[in-house]
Amino acid sequence: MARARLALTLLILRENLRGIVITSLVVGVCILAIGALIARRSSPIVDVESTTGTVVNVLNVPPSPEAWIGRGFRYQYGIRLNENDLLVFVYGNAAMPRAIGSEVAIERRYRLNGTETYQLLDE
Repeated sequence: MARARLALTLLILRENLRGIVITSLVVGVCILAIGALIARRSSPIVDVESTTGTVVNVLNVPPSPEAWIGRGFRYQYGIRLNENDLLVFVYGNAAMPRAIGSEVAIERRYRLNGTETYQLLDE
């Protein structure tokens, strides 16, 4: 009985081995991709500097169900930095709207993994 069970198990495994290997590879790649995203988001801030820019466009962004629960509507500003003419996008509170063409103060944050993030400063 044990030999028959072993033979049946090996037969089933041999027929399904390709599917098992492909599924394992797909799951492994997904786990690595999610791990890389989590590691990038949790990178600590190593330096902060203030800079100024000009608002070039404004978009109304609906509330995100993930992170902004209870904060209401917000705007996404396209800001052209005064120092190097680089266009960056920054979220801002809808309670303090900025007009297109206005000068705003923003904070540049350098992270340990080499990325730069920006935050609109309250005036």
